[in-house]
Amino acid sequence: MKQNNKDNIKDTTRVKKNKRIFIIVVSMLISLVLIFGIVIGTVTLVRDRAALVKYGGSYCDEGTAHYLAATYKSTFMSEIGESYDTPEFWQSKPSGIDKTYGEILEERTLEYIKGVIAGAYLFDRYSSLSSEDRDALEAACREVLDYKAGGNESVFNDECARMGFGYADFCKATELIYKSELAKQVIYGKNGASLEANERYDECNIYYNNQFSHVKILYIPTREKLLLDSGGKLELGSDGKYLTNYYSAAEIIDRQADISNIRRLIEGYSDNLDEQMSPDYFDSMQEKYNISQEFLDTGYYFSPYSTYTARFAADSSELLPDGYREAFYKMLSAVIESSFTMSHGQYHEIEGDYGVVFIYKYENEPEAYLDSRCASQFHDFFSDAADYLYSETLRAITPDVSVREGYYEIDVCALPYNYKYIATVG
Repeated sequence: MKQNNKDNIKDTTRVKKNKRIFIIVVSMLISLVLIFGIVIGTVTLVRDRAALVKYGGSYCDEGTAHYLAATYKSTFMSEIGESYDTPEFWQSKPSGIDKTYGEILEERTLEYIKGVIAGAYLFDRYSSLSSEDRDALEAACREVLDYKAGGNESVFNDECARMGFGYADFCKATELIYKSELAKQVIYGKNGASLEANERYDECNIYYNNQFSHVKILYIPTREKLLLDSGGKLELGSDGKYLTNYYSAAEIIDRQADISNIRRLIEGYSDNLDEQMSPDYFDSMQEKYNISQEFLDTGYYFSPYSTYTARFAADSSELLPDGYREAFYKMLSAVIESSFTMSHGQYHEIEGDYGVVFIYKYENEPEAYLDSRCASQFHDFFSDAADYLYSETLRAITPDVSVREGYYEIDVCALPYNYKYIATVG
């Protein structure tokens, strides 16, 4: 009986001891969590107070802002083709613009920095830096340090003090820029590959429906005709240019009659008369006059982002004789510009020295960028869609990027420009 009591006492003592140990361990863990939370909160608070430009968890402090501003200033001066970094220059105005170069620089510098911060935020939202990314960033910054400052941070800091940043700021800014430049690829894949591979057509259609103009083009030459060889192909001369010949008087009269009738029908369409232009009649005129029948069924798709659009006028007129080429290039350039401003269902005429072109704009066919018949017009579609969608996302969030008063104390015009301390990652 006494032995049982001793055992019970031992058990009770053991339980109490275990409880004390448990309480101590839990208390220590809670203390660690609280300390960790306080440290993290303090660090976050310090970072937030130091931030001059901020969006979400992405920010730049004073030194980083100085680096970004000084580096962008070098880019800006290259873009405008000027090398004068004097108060007189920054107070002068470009021709026809009611702002000084200094005011333009200040606006664009802030726009650039806000874009970098917004881009870095988007990167962090969709991804995170891998160990390989961090190694590449460290190596790129270290390379600049080694080559520009002999590997000595103190030397680097002394040399860059006049620009308001040090080596740590340079490294932070390089990471922000890297994230910002990588964000589009993270979201949409390299050259928009994710849009195509994952069939993200709802997103693609935002770009397609907002940025593409769909037109039919009818060109009636009135001065010189292109000659065809026995195989029905355009004939080339010894200079590699298409051969041409003047129209006869009868041919010119016939063409002028068609032109007058087309104008009459377009006017009838505009005034809602009994006789008016129709898409079918427009097609019949295309079949009669257009040398190229390639896009007779599908029409042409033009976009300010598209390489095909950018090259259309030059490529179409490349092999024409000199005078004809220049006039035709000018006309087709006007066609593209008009296609962007016309309304659906509208006809438009452009008259040139060698002929007349008529344009008809109509609704885009659903997802024509997937139509093999239009492949040459959309060969860079997904890459361009990624550019457009990313720029629109930046445009949407950039106005909400917070800019503290401390940022405006940076005199970007007086700030020396940085062209020397720039890291290339990868």
